[in-house]
Amino acid sequence: MQNSTQDKLTKLFLSLIVGCIIMHDITPEQLYQIIGKNVAKHRKAKGLSQLDLSLQMGYKSVSVVSGAEICYSNKHFNLEQLLKISQILDIELCNFFKQDD
Repeated sequence: MQNSTQDKLTKLFLSLIVGCIIMHDITPEQLYQIIGKNVAKHRKAKGLSQLDLSLQMGYKSVSVVSGAEICYSNKHFNLEQLLKISQILDIELCNFFKQDD
């Protein structure tokens, strides 16, 4: 029997497989930068500060969000954090993985 976190992560993976394109010739670091930029873009579009988003995610400071948005010291969002952010911002997870044309 799966718990709710496992169910959410399974849905996350399915969403990524179904809704996102395959990214060739990209390093994990480049992907983290794309994700960070997209989180910042969508957060700002919803009128949330880094502190607002951090608090809604359950953190007491902006360090996780601010560091991951710019990949400071190799910080990046994990899948659980991306799931929370997509729910808070009410956007599809695939929006975090889209590259600017």
